[in-house]
Amino acid sequence: MLARMDFLVPVLTMGVFHPGSTLALLAIGALYVRGWRRMRRSRGNHKGCPGQAQGQPLLATVGRLLSFSAGVLALAIAFLSPLVALQQELLIGRAAQQLLIGLLAPPLLWLACPVHVILRGLPLSARRWTVRILKESTFTGRFIRRATHPLVVWMFSFSFFLLWHEPDIANWLLAHPLFYRISLWGVWITSMLFWWPPLGTGPRLRPAMPAGVGFLYIIVGGEVPNMATGVILAFRTTPAYDYYADQLATSSLTVMQDQMISGGMIWFLGSIIYISVAVALLGRVFRNFEAPKPPPICWDATERTIAPGLEHRVLAQRSNNPS
Repeated sequence: MLARMDFLVPVLTMGVFHPGSTLALLAIGALYVRGWRRMRRSRGNHKGCPGQAQGQPLLATVGRLLSFSAGVLALAIAFLSPLVALQQELLIGRAAQQLLIGLLAPPLLWLACPVHVILRGLPLSARRWTVRILKESTFTGRFIRRATHPLVVWMFSFSFFLLWHEPDIANWLLAHPLFYRISLWGVWITSMLFWWPPLGTGPRLRPAMPAGVGFLYIIVGGEVPNMATGVILAFRTTPAYDYYADQLATSSLTVMQDQMISGGMIWFLGSIIYISVAVALLGRVFRNFEAPKPPPICWDATERTIAPGLEHRVLAQRSNNPS
């Protein structure tokens, strides 16, 4: 199998640089790091927060910084690595981009509370303007809340998912690299909106989604369409995309092998991510059912165990039997 894929060596060693994507990722990373450092310096503002140790910053933790860095790294691999050149040759590259941009990066980024931290990295005027337009009393605030309702977000992300895999649209985008790169950013934005309601790290423009509802939201709205797409690609007996059929016409790797591997990646790796996050959310439900352990009963504390209204008997017993 390795011998049959020797033609990939020039593709995988090809350097790829896109100024627009590079500047966008650098700007996002720089603003987050700047806001994170500002929060670390003003850690006293977060004292007394529920669930936080005294003096510990609420948002600017090392774990959140690592989560954000991993998310940005996933985006960088999808947008700037030799994977971009591989995508032009094989459906495997396109499937890997989909996994990195749509499934891996968004949960990692949301767990880092990017909106709150990036806002601290912006100038004060920009922060005030952002807060002002998000107020529920403004037209923009009401519009954003309605547009980001979980049902609306799910319908939008599902529609985009179908369009992304529609053969005619995919073939046209693949033949136009500039529009294909723009569509990749669309995949990322749509995926960020999809993962926002169940993870709920903010900005919280509406009541938090219950963990059980979030579990069903991810499984039904994400895992089922993803698994169906992967299974169809893996077991389909005809090429799904003419673009890759033409690219691999003279290649040692057949079109159906490329398509089968791509479907398996979407099916298997995508299911791992969806189910892992969904199970983590479901764990919150079981934690909520955990009642605190009752304190041990002290049988000498008669005042605590006597029935209400009979306390006078305890006092009478004490007066008759002084210790």
